[in-house]
Amino acid sequence: MSEMKAAVLHGPNKLVLEKVKKPKVGDNEVLIRVKATGICGTDVETYLGKYPVKYPIIMGHEAAGEVAEVGKNVTTFQVGDRVVINPIFYCGKCYFCLISKRNLCPNGGLLGRDVGIGTYAEYTVLPEHMVFEIPNHVTYEEATVIQLLTTVYHAHKKIQIKPNTSVAVLGQGAAGLLNTRLAKLSGADPLMVSSRSDWKLEVARKYGADITINAKEEDPVEKILEYTDGRGADIVIEAAGAPATFKQAIAAVRPGGTILSFGVLTEKLHELDLFKLYFKEITIIGSRASTGEEFEPSIKLVAARKVDVTPLITKTFPLERIMEGFTLLIKSPGNVLRAVVKI
Repeated sequence: MSEMKAAVLHGPNKLVLEKVKKPKVGDNEVLIRVKATGICGTDVETYLGKYPVKYPIIMGHEAAGEVAEVGKNVTTFQVGDRVVINPIFYCGKCYFCLISKRNLCPNGGLLGRDVGIGTYAEYTVLPEHMVFEIPNHVTYEEATVIQLLTTVYHAHKKIQIKPNTSVAVLGQGAAGLLNTRLAKLSGADPLMVSSRSDWKLEVARKYGADITINAKEEDPVEKILEYTDGRGADIVIEAAGAPATFKQAIAAVRPGGTILSFGVLTEKLHELDLFKLYFKEITIIGSRASTGEEFEPSIKLVAARKVDVTPLITKTFPLERIMEGFTLLIKSPGNVLRAVVKI
């Protein structure tokens, strides 16, 4: 029996490196030799037991690699091609898929959590339409960020930032920084960002932020109002996924403005000033994952270095030391943007 190495989650906090059966490729599938894969917040939540999953499970979904084998009906790829994967499955037949909302498909799921063999392994297998070729000059480590970029690209299609739109991005983790970069590319001016970390604010400046606010030292709402002549920002992007920053977003957006709720809020918001939603006539837009359409433009942005993802890769680990990556993200989340596993 052909085997491969994989990090297998047997229960909350029980991640074990072991040999498992290597997946077989179907007629319409591509077998991918995983070269690099990111550890994201979803993986950490799954590891901690905060998502209901069926154990044992191989996690991982933000990955790039090399085509190792193709099914007999596959025409787009050949062995040796360098690729990045779309990890979001959908049925293609339900109401949401038929109206091009594949990211909302109730019959789909996320690779490595809901369906399939995740990427914390030497190999994974996916349908041909969920695989995208990457240029030779984009490294596998860089390509692991592309899936996250697609989610930001998807969100920005909803808000349509135009030149001279005042934009504030609250939170400068990896997703927040990508929101910052895309906002600047779209013409945001002024582009204001807040974070509790000076080194993340330095990255934000490299990404085009005009005004950086250290939230440990200054009130982001006061500074945003100051830099917009008291009106508030046209668009506020909440990228931290925290109740405190969502409240700041409501206070910092101008009357008639828009809040993009990008960060994943899992907590209930208490003492939320709902009157402001009415009084300021605020538009709140949610965004979830991506549809697949965003991969080609996102790959082009990274390939052209219009979005330089190298500052986001804080630390790399071999598969044998994957637990070091999880420990780093759990114990010191403020000190890391992206932890990448090289296989």
